[in-house]
Amino acid sequence: MINKQDLINGFQSLGLKEGDTVQAHSSYKSFGGVEGGPQTVIDSLLEMIGESGTLIMPGFNFDFCKGIAWDYQNTPSHMGIITELVRQNPESRRVAHPIYSFSILGKHKEELGNLKNRSAYATDSVFGQLRRLNAKIMVIGLDYTNSMTYFHHIEEVEGVDYRYMKEFTGEIIDQDGNSSEETYSMLVRDIEMGVITEVNPMGALMEEAGVIQKAKIGEADVAMMNAEDVYEFTVKEMKRDPFLLYYIDKEHA
Repeated sequence: MINKQDLINGFQSLGLKEGDTVQAHSSYKSFGGVEGGPQTVIDSLLEMIGESGTLIMPGFNFDFCKGIAWDYQNTPSHMGIITELVRQNPESRRVAHPIYSFSILGKHKEELGNLKNRSAYATDSVFGQLRRLNAKIMVIGLDYTNSMTYFHHIEEVEGVDYRYMKEFTGEIIDQDGNSSEETYSMLVRDIEMGVITEVNPMGALMEEAGVIQKAKIGEADVAMMNAEDVYEFTVKEMKRDPFLLYYIDKEHA
């Protein structure tokens, strides 16, 4: 069982500091137990970055792709208890994208909360804003394949031949409870080609190159990286070897 100070010490060892903008992917159970529960993790992050910092939590939910309405006020995050608690925080702002939503606390919450991107990973999305804000990306207790959606932003901006843009149309219930039919797009893998997302090889290269810093906090392996550094490194390496981000399942192609 770890406590708030253990978390703060761990985050500090990774370079998190006052004024930082940080987007965090998280598995609460990976810590192995935290005094005060998942809210303690959120409180620790907020204390570290201070009032001049910004905490960005994914609130991704893929039900819209299955024809289920997305409700700004009520559709939950599918990204774990920490992200859902931030979504429920009355001080947070939510990005109104029905698939790749975010819940945001801190300095840039209004600016980011007002984003109206239609394409999930485009430059006008939160992913695109991470570079502009010199943001950090933190991964708590997850491997890169199950967390680093940011790689898809890079794939969209740079252009790849193994993914294509697909549109999804459905019901959106906005912040005021108004309903409308809206269309959003997402860069999806080419299933007919047999494309399987697998970005752990890129993550391993980044660790080796020092782009990613790692620390053990409780039982969790926690990684920290700068969004701009990740972008530049990935662009260079994916041109050299695109199979650092995916592989082909020939049996199902």
